[in-house]
Amino acid sequence: MAPSEKHQAPSYTGAPTSAPDPSMSKTAPPSSGPPAPDYNTPRILHIYKDGLSNRHITITDMDKSHPLYKMDQNTGSMFSSKPHMTITSASGSTIGTATFHNWSRGIDLELHNQAIAFESEGMFTRAYAYQSPAFGERLRWECEGFWGGDLVLVNGRKEWIARFDASMFSMSKTGKIQVINGGIMGAALDEIIVTGCAMVEEQRRRRKANAAAAGGGAAAGGG
Repeated sequence: MAPSEKHQAPSYTGAPTSAPDPSMSKTAPPSSGPPAPDYNTPRILHIYKDGLSNRHITITDMDKSHPLYKMDQNTGSMFSSKPHMTITSASGSTIGTATFHNWSRGIDLELHNQAIAFESEGMFTRAYAYQSPAFGERLRWECEGFWGGDLVLVNGRKEWIARFDASMFSMSKTGKIQVINGGIMGAALDEIIVTGCAMVEEQRRRRKANAAAAGGGAAAGGG
């Protein structure tokens, strides 16, 4: 799905902090490792379920075969251990965590052991904002579409940096994350993954709570 027309064409280049390795050029021989980054085109990461639920997922590179991240979460009830969600790298090191609250919309995030204030922008909005350590500005995850399954990360100029497209009818795939270009790596990509996973889970919890409330109201009305 293409980004919504309300979001401007991105001007962020995401240039790497160092020059590209010549060994990663298009003329280099094929490698068994992940694909070389392309600094001029979007990078698409694929999100697969480890089993039938979304409690354990693997995020792969655009070739769909090289794992980049793992996300694991517990039941998320008020009695379950915290944090509720943990994101690790392919090597198993912890990248970030998220803790959700049953009686408030706040989400406690940690990214590389640094607390991130991930704040709801209001009771009647489907958006969360935070001050980005990697990008150096305030960014905002917001919902797109009637059901809110798709998400987009934008800056204050309404330029999109990343987006999440849900795979609504797949048994094995949760969706995909599209990053503006392959030059976004390291801490910046970690940040997108951690905040994006937290936003996806928050929206899932909200839909579940709304459905339960609607079901309870219908039962009371029918009684």
